[in-house]
Amino acid sequence: MTLNQIAQILGLSTERVRQIERSAIAKLSHPRNCKKWEEIKETMAMIQRDEARRGAGEARSYLGED
Repeated sequence: MTLNQIAQILGLSTERVRQIERSAIAKLSHPRNCKKWEEIKETMAMIQRDEARRGAGEARSYLGED
């Protein structure tokens, strides 16, 4: 999903989505958040595997976009 697509879904500017992304990455990079970051990476990898296997439509259910 691109920043433009996320911005459109959320009704935000692309720049604001970039700012939120930078802030989230900075927070997740903190040592106390290492476990959370690993969980997010595992979930994203699982979604990507499922998208490759079934197509993008069905994998969106992980994100609550049924």
